[in-house]
Amino acid sequence: MINTFAPPTLSLSNVDVEITLLGAILLDPQVICNVAEVLPAEAFTVQSHQKIYQAAVSLYKQQQTVSSLTVTNWLLDRNLYKEVGGNNTLAMLVNNCVSCANADHYAEMLVEKHIRRQLVNLSTELDQKAHETEKPLAWILENIEQKMLKLTQLRNAKGTGYWQKIDDIAFERLCKELEDIEEVENAAQRDWLMRKLAKKWKFSSKKEILDFHAKWLDSQSKTQLYTAKEYFGKYGNREQDWVVPGLVPTESVVVAYGDGGVGKTRFAFTLAKYACSGGRFTYDGAEIEPMKVLLIETDQGARNTSKLLEMQDFFEDELTSDRLSICEEWTVGEFGKLKQMLKQNQPQLVIIDSLMSVSTSSIYSENDTEYARPIVRLRHLAQEFNCTFLLVHHCNANGEIRGTRAIKFSCDELWKLTRQRNEIEEFNALTIEKSRSRGPGAYKFMYDDETWGWKFTGRLEDSAISQGDNQSTNIMSRCIKYLKQHRGIPYEAQELAEELNLNRDTVRRDLKRGVNEGLVRVGRSQRDKRALVYYCGARKEVNRSDQPDQRSDQRLITFNALQGEGSGRCDQLINENLKFSIVKTEKIVDQFDQLITSTSNPVVAMNKTDQPELITSDELITSEPKIDPTVDQLSHSLTIEVNHSLTSESKNPQKTLSKQIHDQSPIVLPLIQEKATYWSASFKREVKVFQIFDAHSEASCQVPEKGRLSLRFTDLQYCEQSPRSDFNVGDKVEIQEGKYKETFATITTIRADGIWLKCDDRRKPLARAYFPHQLMKV
Repeated sequence: MINTFAPPTLSLSNVDVEITLLGAILLDPQVICNVAEVLPAEAFTVQSHQKIYQAAVSLYKQQQTVSSLTVTNWLLDRNLYKEVGGNNTLAMLVNNCVSCANADHYAEMLVEKHIRRQLVNLSTELDQKAHETEKPLAWILENIEQKMLKLTQLRNAKGTGYWQKIDDIAFERLCKELEDIEEVENAAQRDWLMRKLAKKWKFSSKKEILDFHAKWLDSQSKTQLYTAKEYFGKYGNREQDWVVPGLVPTESVVVAYGDGGVGKTRFAFTLAKYACSGGRFTYDGAEIEPMKVLLIETDQGARNTSKLLEMQDFFEDELTSDRLSICEEWTVGEFGKLKQMLKQNQPQLVIIDSLMSVSTSSIYSENDTEYARPIVRLRHLAQEFNCTFLLVHHCNANGEIRGTRAIKFSCDELWKLTRQRNEIEEFNALTIEKSRSRGPGAYKFMYDDETWGWKFTGRLEDSAISQGDNQSTNIMSRCIKYLKQHRGIPYEAQELAEELNLNRDTVRRDLKRGVNEGLVRVGRSQRDKRALVYYCGARKEVNRSDQPDQRSDQRLITFNALQGEGSGRCDQLINENLKFSIVKTEKIVDQFDQLITSTSNPVVAMNKTDQPELITSDELITSEPKIDPTVDQLSHSLTIEVNHSLTSESKNPQKTLSKQIHDQSPIVLPLIQEKATYWSASFKREVKVFQIFDAHSEASCQVPEKGRLSLRFTDLQYCEQSPRSDFNVGDKVEIQEGKYKETFATITTIRADGIWLKCDDRRKPLARAYFPHQLMKV
């Protein structure tokens, strides 16, 4: 054995520095605070100096003042006072200290001498171990590596330069070894190597080294500071891309959870089928592009998986089946294996069923925050491989997500799958509880017994069985299709309404809905910063003034009396093709357009009681309204071609609101009550109200041959079986619902979109209309 306590050579020690540093420690209590963490006791070569320094460090750790008196008491209590030389030694240390200012520098000198002495001892030991042929070379190298690692840790914590580079090299080596271990596919071998690595780098356990690895992953992205202009210039043109338009964003982690038996796995397979084959999964106009899918199915057996593949018809063509890859065995500890699968298959969607089954090898409990760390790893992989992960998970007894709340905070999207029932049917619901890419929402799905899949039927609040029965959804789909045909070109709501011959307010409302659901992109107009523009795809800046006007000459004339602001359920139209042949100058055309929207025009004019008047197509041609000479000249300058499209409507035997307006009788609003019958303008049939939702201005109605649907109040019109209201303009009423509940007001206008009021204490009329059942006569 080598005598490590042999007296060092003169060049590898400095007793004068030891004396000066100890004197500074005894004189200035602050000195020990600066050197205790970086200077080991072994750095002193004199035995007595080591014991005095140990006394000072012990007092420092006990948070006691270090001075000559306290060090003396400490030595006396342990019978070490005489061993160190008594009063003479302590007095000599104090007297030989000239200044305490350079104490840090003295400590660095002693550390350097100590490391050099250790290197001398290690060189001798290396010579001996090199000749120990009976021991495996790997063991010898690992032992030497451990000793060298100890030496690299013996330096001033404040030091930079060489020692900092040594730390960086060691840190990179550790991280590289962790990555190499992750590439090992054998689970037992990987666990053994991880434990061995923890022991090598002096980690107390495998859990501690995993904690270190997680922190290292989080520190990979470097922090950089930008000004707002620089930040927008770098990222402002980036738009959210979608795997499933409006539902599944790219480069994200989605967690879908629900109770057992709700159909989580079958929903995941339905999504995989549409992703492989392409087509419409949600709305018309939001079709999915075919893509590759990786399915990690560890929650159910091969028999159930095979049956699902058969029932959902993954084998309808070779392309669909070839785009799906299935893995039966994978755990959260095998990220190296997952990387290989991602490199080999390059999927855009990865479905993991389920989070619990792939976490069986985790050393953490599902209630530990660390249980959610694999989700953070998946987010890194999603960005690296440009894919999206969908994790199926379970809920607890309270209906919330099972396990730690860190799962919710770590993922990008959180879905809740439930099974619900109303008075008519049972259906499945998908609620988006959290999203970084779109607004929250809830959607209704019907389970298909023939395909074992989920069929999208619309928003839950619409309660629509068939997508085509929802007028708002149809308009939104038309807008999306048009924007996709003109991909990247931004349109204002007014421009899009004119292109599609739709009501402007209806288009604006449904575009906002499309933005909220992630189907349409929105930005500021370059022409008017206050205006919003809508588009699909990467935005292109187009100079509209340099392009010819490609809009159609067709126009729609709508009635404000029949179409309230924001209702948009069923546009009441005079004609779908009202074509204007302009024979005068552009100035005259603009004046005529102004005339068309003016209240002096008989087409849109209200009578003195603000009641709507519907003009037939024949009346529009033959009527001679009293207008000023300028308007009279305009009317003689224009040829109006009208297609008679209301003939079929006039044959309807129902005494509807439209019929009353044709007869120019006062408008009658129905008194909406539960279990009462009304005429639906959108379905052209009688419906029965079951439940009223004043907060949404909607009622749940039974529609023949359609089932239970949610209809807006403006869609419900008066018929012979309907309760009738008796409100008139000028009546004093008390508001029974909403923000102004129990407020007195006066009726100013009665229209098909509701009753408009003005409060006595307000200058302007209220911003919304009310319906008869929401008011009470005073």
